[in-house]
Amino acid sequence: MKIGKLKAALIAFVCLFMTACGRGEEQSSDTPAELDVTFIDVGKGDCIVAECGGSTLMIDTGYEATYKDVSDKLTELGISSLDALIITHYDKDHVGGAAKMAENFDIGTVYLPDYEGISKPYEKFISVMDEKDIKSVTVSEDISFSLGEAAFEIFASDVAYTDPDGEEGNDNDVSLVVSASIGEDSFLFAGDIEKEGISAYLAKHSAQYDVLKLPHHGGKSKNSDDLIGSVSPGIAVITDSSDQPADDKLLALLEGVSVYRSSLNGDITVTTAGQGINVRTEK
Repeated sequence: MKIGKLKAALIAFVCLFMTACGRGEEQSSDTPAELDVTFIDVGKGDCIVAECGGSTLMIDTGYEATYKDVSDKLTELGISSLDALIITHYDKDHVGGAAKMAENFDIGTVYLPDYEGISKPYEKFISVMDEKDIKSVTVSEDISFSLGEAAFEIFASDVAYTDPDGEEGNDNDVSLVVSASIGEDSFLFAGDIEKEGISAYLAKHSAQYDVLKLPHHGGKSKNSDDLIGSVSPGIAVITDSSDQPADDKLLALLEGVSVYRSSLNGDITVTTAGQGINVRTEK
């Protein structure tokens, strides 16, 4: 009797185990990885967070003064570290919060544009990276890597950096441009490129993207229409502010495109598993 009961119990256990395994496999295959991209509202500045498959990347860090807003948003998202941080260029509205990010968050790799900045936020950030021995990569040629199931590419600038007469020189035009894709859906994050940077980008790239982060916070360049026409986005995101809004002439070029703006929508989150895009806004 004891042996019979033991056999029955073993058979039941094996069946239960196989059923559980089968359910786990079925759930895994039915739940595709998602790419979540959050444009954090830092006013007229950039701070973009991408999450996929448990990995996290940030593009630019906003201002030093907006670091607490960024930190609070990361806490809300459950993010305590970054696998990668990309700084597109060294203006204060892009690198301003970088030193505090490096001080307070573990960062795997920092990707930097191929020139030396002169601003205090840049110098402070470089100092913190040296102190914490954070790995950095200078992007002098295109770089590809994965973030979970998503594919990312950083496009190096072909524009020559000129020494500035003032504080910033032409570093908008030497901004790194970043793309991301998962399944059938794709993003282009165009930094702050203006006329020269747009021309250099279009000379090498002609791919279309579903989501375009407009360059330079919705400022219009003479060839903005060429960029928008080439990318042909269905969704456009503009990181502007109420006191420094997107240019009306630029907005007129986006007829037929779903436009989201930090000044109107606050934080903007774009989510996709590669077969359709969902947009959520704070406002």
